[in-house]
Amino acid sequence: MDSTLKFLSKLKGLGIYQIIGGAIGVILITWTTVNSQQIAELSIVIYLFMLLFFAFSVYCGILCLRKDNNALKLSLINQILQIIGFAMFGFAFQYAAGAYFTAGLDLTESSNFTFGVGVSKFDFNINNESQRLEVHFNLIALALIIFIEKMRKRLKEEQDKNQISSITTI
Repeated sequence: MDSTLKFLSKLKGLGIYQIIGGAIGVILITWTTVNSQQIAELSIVIYLFMLLFFAFSVYCGILCLRKDNNALKLSLINQILQIIGFAMFGFAFQYAAGAYFTAGLDLTESSNFTFGVGVSKFDFNINNESQRLEVHFNLIALALIIFIEKMRKRLKEEQDKNQISSITTI
């Protein structure tokens, strides 16, 4: 298979992955909102905040499918947002759009290693569970960051080669 076709195939796969992961997150947030008995105004704001993250994942996926120049840069940002989850001093944040496999440390009561597996997750707390002390690393997001960086490097090399080629033909 031609290297350009291979690259485009990988870009398409990354795009589909991000769209599906983001869409699952949107569906989960919507389902939770619809099934809530009573929704406070603050809850609506938090749900909208969560939806923005998942919508960003869908947007990154669409850019990949369109072969947009910003697709890899924004996809990298999307994965960086997913790599670390934490809870401390009453604040918690963990975001995953797509599959996640986390390894972490829970120091709430003692030192416990934790692992988590699932699809699309968002944990966001403010002034809640102040005794909770955890940190998690999403190993799938880490692998995708490495994958995207390799793709960016390959794209840069191709662009440099094409630029040199165009200069020598002048």
